[in-house]
Amino acid sequence: MRLPATLLAALLAATVAPGARAQPPRLEVQAVASTGSMPKGVILSPDGKRAYVTNFGQANGKNIDVFDATTLEHEATINVPGNVVESVLSADGSTIYASNFLRNSVQFIDLATRKVTREIATGPHPKILVQSPDGRHLFAANWSGKSVTQIEIATGKAIRTLATTGLNPRGMAMTRDGVLFAANFNSASIDVFRGPDMEDRHTLPACAIPRHLTLSPDDRLLFVSCYHDSMLHALDVATEKVVHTLHVGSSPKSLEVSRDGRWVWSADYGGETNSVSVVDTEDWTARVYTVPGMDRGSGLAVFPDGKRALVTGWYDDHVYLVGFEGTGGDPAAARAKIDGWIRRPHRASPRP
Repeated sequence: MRLPATLLAALLAATVAPGARAQPPRLEVQAVASTGSMPKGVILSPDGKRAYVTNFGQANGKNIDVFDATTLEHEATINVPGNVVESVLSADGSTIYASNFLRNSVQFIDLATRKVTREIATGPHPKILVQSPDGRHLFAANWSGKSVTQIEIATGKAIRTLATTGLNPRGMAMTRDGVLFAANFNSASIDVFRGPDMEDRHTLPACAIPRHLTLSPDDRLLFVSCYHDSMLHALDVATEKVVHTLHVGSSPKSLEVSRDGRWVWSADYGGETNSVSVVDTEDWTARVYTVPGMDRGSGLAVFPDGKRALVTGWYDDHVYLVGFEGTGGDPAAARAKIDGWIRRPHRASPRP
C-alpha cells in the first residue's frame, strides 16, 4: 500500500523533526540472526531468555527456530507437519501452542521432546492464538472461517465455535475477567464476547483494517493497530470509546505492551518505513525507527524490561533485537552483519 506524501512526511517527522516534543528513547539494532522462510511471529519464554520464531514459509519442517533471546544464537529447530503461523507458550513454559495454516489446526508441541503431542481441528486457516487468563482455554482466530475456535487445554478438545460478524478475524485479546475481543481485519469492526459460554456478544466499530489487538496490563486500554491508516488507536475498555489516536510507522502489523504499561511497540509492515515504532503512554508521543536491513516488519515480542524487543523481517528472513540505545547487545557487530547482506546502503537517521 502506498502512502500519500503528506502522511509519509508525518510518519518520518517522528524520527527526524528537530525541536519536536519529547519522544521515546532512540533505538538501535543490538543483534540479528537468520531465520527460516517468512518468519511470521516471535514469542519469548516467561523469563525472557529464549525466543521462538515461527517460519510461515516452511512447510513440513523447519517450522520454528529457537534462539537465545539476548545473543540470538541459534539453539534448535522444531519440525512439524504443515506450516505454522503464530504461537503462544503454556503458563509453565513447557508447551508451545501453534496455529497451523495448512492443516486447519492447533498443535500442542512439547518443548522437551520438540514433538507434537496433540492436534486439534479448528476452522479454516487459524492465525492468532490467545489463552484465557486462567490457563484453561485457548482461542484460535480462523482467518477464512469467520469464526473463533475455543479449545479446552486440559482435554485438547474444541468445545465451541464463536461466529464473528465480520470477515477475516485475526487480532484477539482477552481481559482477566474473561472478555474476548476479536478484530475483523476486512470489516472494520471488533467483536466482543463475554459470559460463561461467550453467549453475550456485541460488535464495536473500528478503524479500517484493524489488524492486531493487545491490552494494557491493567486491562483499562485496548490497543488496535490500524493497518490501513498507519495509526495506533487506544480504546477505553469500560466505555468502549477510542480515547487516543496517533501515527506510527507504515502499516503497523503486530503490537505488544511493556509489562509496566509505559511503552507500546509495533512491528510495521509497510515498505515506506520498514520500521519498529514505540509509543510512550505517558505523553502519547511516538518514535518510528527504520530497522536497517529489515524488509516488512512482522512478528514482535517485548522483553520483560520493556526497553528491548524482537522483530521479524517477513521478506528478508531475519530476526532483529531492537532496543533503546545503550541497553545491551553489540550494535557494531549487528550493523556489520547487516551490512554484509543488506541490499540497500544504510543511512543513519539524523538526530532530532
